[in-house]
Amino acid sequence: MGAMKFRSVYLMFVLPAVALYAIFFIYPFVATFFASFTSWDGISAPVFNGLANYVHLFNDSVLMSGIGRILIWAALAVIVKVGLGLVFAAMLRDRIAGYKFFTGVFFFPVVISSSAMSLVFTLMYDKDFGIINQFLGSIGLGFLKQAWLSNPDTAFYAAIAVPIYQDIGFFLIIFLAAVQDIPNEFYESARIDGASPFQIFCRVTVPLSLGTVRVCVILAVTSAFKTFDYIFLLTSGGPGTSTQVPATWMYQQTFQAFQYGYGSAIAMLIFVLSLAVSALIMSTSSFNKVRIPSKMKLQETVA
Repeated sequence: MGAMKFRSVYLMFVLPAVALYAIFFIYPFVATFFASFTSWDGISAPVFNGLANYVHLFNDSVLMSGIGRILIWAALAVIVKVGLGLVFAAMLRDRIAGYKFFTGVFFFPVVISSSAMSLVFTLMYDKDFGIINQFLGSIGLGFLKQAWLSNPDTAFYAAIAVPIYQDIGFFLIIFLAAVQDIPNEFYESARIDGASPFQIFCRVTVPLSLGTVRVCVILAVTSAFKTFDYIFLLTSGGPGTSTQVPATWMYQQTFQAFQYGYGSAIAMLIFVLSLAVSALIMSTSSFNKVRIPSKMKLQETVA
């Protein structure tokens, strides 16, 4: 076979994409990095202040609490979005009756905009006529009725339930493509050996989907770290600061308090946290090893 030859004419097709990427991604990132070392109100000339903004990060109680919240958010996103996505994909793998209907129902929320979804859930959470409180009252649990987005104890979990619910269908589609690529021989062998559906899921589907699980975990975690719109639309960080996360706090410090330098430092912190968590997940050995179940192991599981 002949060696591939590079021709300079190909740059004509590559350069427009590279230019757009440099203008809209690389340049803003570099500008934000340098701005994080300045004291700047967005109007007057920025003043270099060294590491003052980064020192302030670790003394900011609101930001530190927000980091704790996104860690909780990331954990719940992995458990619910990735976990249920894999479970539902395993259930739909054999194209059961109503396969297209269920796939469409699960994926439908994904195509709805975050603003529309937030509006729907704001109405559902309403204390007086929201469907959630109405349902609780109809089953005799009226004492649980409350203003879900106004109560500091429930506001954060009520807010993050929206993006977690909305993204389940996205992960379902990813896992559905992965599990349908698993050879049928593994499933047939497991059924012949008498394995239950739960045993087949644990000993065949999960081990052979670990590569996809790793990608989905990274997507779920980084999405939680950088999400801004749902918190902003549902609670704006309130009541008080009970739902503030780094992204919304960055917005408030930058565009409301006019501390562009400090807001840039928060942005860089979000980037570093996302990068560090992604690298940690990528380096986890359990995700890097594909376990192919043998017939003997399946028999031991059934026994």
